[in-house]
Amino acid sequence: MRLSKHSTAPALDTGTCAPPVAVILAAGEGSRLEETRNGTPKPALKLLGLSLAERTIATCNTAGIHRFLVVLGHEAAQVRAHYQQIAARRHCDIDCVTAEDWRLGNGASALAAAEKLDGAPFLLTMSDHLVAPSLIERILLARPDQGEISLAVDRDTAGVFDVEDVTKVATSDDRVVGIGKNLEEWNAADTGIFFCTDALFSALRRAHEQGKHSLTDGVRDLAAAGKVNAVDVTGEDWIDVDTPEAYGEAKRRLLASVTKGNDDGFVSLRLNRPLSTRLSARLAATRITPDQITVISFLISVTGAGLLSLGAFATGVAGGLLIQAGSVIDGCDGEVARLKQLSSPRGAWLDTVLDRYADMAVALAITFAFAAAHPGPLAWIVGFLASFGFILASYVTKEFRIRTGQPYPNDILNRLNRRDLRILIICLGAVVGRPFEALAIAGALTHLCVIGILIRGWKRTASPGR
Repeated sequence: MRLSKHSTAPALDTGTCAPPVAVILAAGEGSRLEETRNGTPKPALKLLGLSLAERTIATCNTAGIHRFLVVLGHEAAQVRAHYQQIAARRHCDIDCVTAEDWRLGNGASALAAAEKLDGAPFLLTMSDHLVAPSLIERILLARPDQGEISLAVDRDTAGVFDVEDVTKVATSDDRVVGIGKNLEEWNAADTGIFFCTDALFSALRRAHEQGKHSLTDGVRDLAAAGKVNAVDVTGEDWIDVDTPEAYGEAKRRLLASVTKGNDDGFVSLRLNRPLSTRLSARLAATRITPDQITVISFLISVTGAGLLSLGAFATGVAGGLLIQAGSVIDGCDGEVARLKQLSSPRGAWLDTVLDRYADMAVALAITFAFAAAHPGPLAWIVGFLASFGFILASYVTKEFRIRTGQPYPNDILNRLNRRDLRILIICLGAVVGRPFEALAIAGALTHLCVIGILIRGWKRTASPGR
């Protein structure tokens, strides 16, 4: 990791074989967000646990970019220190340069990056523009020719948030022919993501000589010469967090994005997610990690199982409510991981393993309690059959994915096969004093779903002639 303290640091290594450096403009004051910022520099403003700056860095990381040049201006020392912390957490290379005349406009800020790039192509974005990683991946495929730049544009003009404030773009044959906030005729919106050659700096210098200092002025200069490619990213999520209203909309979109939508089970979709997302919004603002939430959820479920094993009505009710609470919190680990862009295969693996342990603990606890009051083999037969079903429920769809290379479709069988429904059935059974009967119902339902999934999967993957 290398982080410059002064603008006189050596040029970044921008080899053409590697992903480009991302230049991030973080020089502005963010005056329209003054009340929301409450004295915090705009790039360091937190949004559901991550600053705007770290969200931009994490998004670029996901898209394969790990080298950054940040242009500073307002409160440069404080913002630089914040990016140093991000570089340490995200294990990426962040260099900084200060734009002495940043107050003139974002074009003047962008010019400060020219000396550090040594003529190499670069991605250009803003610290307050939140975009989907797939949007960046799409523009990286549109590498501009020498003397040109590419601009990611959204052609869904009706869906643009705050259309009065957006920079409007007129395009023709995949070329930008006009750009500005006050265009009367336009057919796309500027997302604030560019893939540039050093032609941008030449255009900004020409605009500077005419007393024009915005990034749009430089882009307009190139567009007049037919040198700006319009890269269509319609359908990708993006937002310019420049006002309190946009900040609120960004928060709403982030919370909506962490759910699995159609991939959720019936109970998660209608009951668990509305609760877990509210809790995740608060947890994201703390230091708690997704893995810690996974462990907490497991411990709550095991505690509930312990209460169920006692066999009394009151402890059974408490145990049932606890395992349902554990099921709700079990959704928070993934939600917080997605909110803070910390998702990892390791975390998903831990979650899966602990879920199976929790399922076994609940099933065996109920079996033990029922067997103590009803001697004979029935309790253990039902208990073990239910336990095997719970294990197979997860195994059957994951094995389908491994063997076929594609996920099993989220049909009604798959949704009925989910853990969220099994836990709710057992919780309700415990509340009415019938946890063993509920376990039997959940186990039977699970086996029926597993058999149905096996039959459907078998037919779906059948080879011709077999």
